[in-house]
Amino acid sequence: MTGFTHEASVATTTLSEITKVREALSADRIFACFAYATQSGFRAFELGVGEQFWKTTKSRWLFGIDYGRTDPRALREIAKCANSEVRIFDGRYVVEAEGFLPRRDFHAKVMLVENVASGAQGLVLGSGNFSYNGLLRSVEAGWATVATTKKEIDRDILPVSSSFEALWKAACPLGEIIDPYETRLAELIGSRDTKRVVKSKGQMSAFWIEAGHVTKNRGTDRPGNQIFAPSGFRRFFGLNKAKSGSTLIGTITFETSVGPMVTKNYRENDNAMEKLTLPFPEQHGFGVYDGKVMIFQPSANGFLTSAIEFDEFEAVYGHRLTNVKTMSGGRRFGELI
Repeated sequence: MTGFTHEASVATTTLSEITKVREALSADRIFACFAYATQSGFRAFELGVGEQFWKTTKSRWLFGIDYGRTDPRALREIAKCANSEVRIFDGRYVVEAEGFLPRRDFHAKVMLVENVASGAQGLVLGSGNFSYNGLLRSVEAGWATVATTKKEIDRDILPVSSSFEALWKAACPLGEIIDPYETRLAELIGSRDTKRVVKSKGQMSAFWIEAGHVTKNRGTDRPGNQIFAPSGFRRFFGLNKAKSGSTLIGTITFETSVGPMVTKNYRENDNAMEKLTLPFPEQHGFGVYDGKVMIFQPSANGFLTSAIEFDEFEAVYGHRLTNVKTMSGGRRFGELI
């Protein structure tokens, strides 16, 4: 049994402990239970375990959708992976509740792993949720153990696994609620946007766009750094349409709180959208861009750039949003005053 905290100096994280326990057992089955899931969490996990994980490991995932904190796009990503099954805690009730208010909060952060042939089992539990911050970045703590004998399993694993197996049996298959959940969540967010200022007399201080799914333009083993923006988004950066015969709209210099300034190309794309190439996320303190909200604030040298989770964005900047628009795929963008 080992306690751990997220410690950058020795690269100890919730994800590193999950990997350590899986490798110690050569595990081929996992059962993951988390209060909520984000696209950044899915991408961080996928990068951490490697692309072969889904082919060699049978996985079950139990999530909550309490308060609408879980990103439905993350649930869909996990569900479409090979050998995976996703269920939602009390999903039939919560999806119909106003504001997705649960009758009992699902607040677990548990990963159970097993080697089916040997019977050995492992457990990692802690404070970190299934998000990039929870798995890798935030100040978190937890506990990990490996059990290879019946005595160890009965003592260290069974008290946890038996409870969550019961919750799994009672949980709702994702397919039953994902469509209404996605629709109702979009309606809830949209209702907030319609109450916000449509046209502000104040000066725009920054602008933003939801990154959504980020292409794997750097390969499957590194986080992507290109997102698509709607046609005309270039105007926020003070750029004009690309010249005839060229896709290059211009260049953008990004400032970040970590790492040096970086200048990247901004191009037209063949899908009638614009392609925004960002700094490498792992070199600038962002880890991954998937599912995050990108914020750009004009500065003397370029654009001060940040990337934060949706909930954090709403909590910090929600009162400053104006001129919010939604793209055909559901991603939003707008201004900050």
